[in-house]
Amino acid sequence: MSIYRSVFNELKKYGEKVTVTTENGSFDTTAVLMPLLYKNKLYLGGKQLPQGYFDSGNYLLICPSEVKLPVLGTAFFETKGKKFVLKRSETVVVSAEPVYVWAVLAPYVKPEEDIYEDG
Repeated sequence: MSIYRSVFNELKKYGEKVTVTTENGSFDTTAVLMPLLYKNKLYLGGKQLPQGYFDSGNYLLICPSEVKLPVLGTAFFETKGKKFVLKRSETVVVSAEPVYVWAVLAPYVKPEEDIYEDG
């Protein structure tokens, strides 16, 4: 069994339905979405974070390689009533074969209307 097929089977088994909306329209896929946890590292001028620290700011999405996402740009993800916006994505390739796509997502915050518009 290829690496791609193994990853695809695991995504189907453990993933959830995610609706992806890009400039080209929207579609459903199966993906794993989880909070992005930080490693226990001490950064210069910063404080040490505990292992598995979660700040509710970013999420990691892993989906099949057929899903074509912009590297940066406009893409929205919706699952279980929550909406996220794409921050970054990349396709993982092993032996010239695309295996899966990972993306960093942030919770979507609806822009507030400017009550003091010019004009």
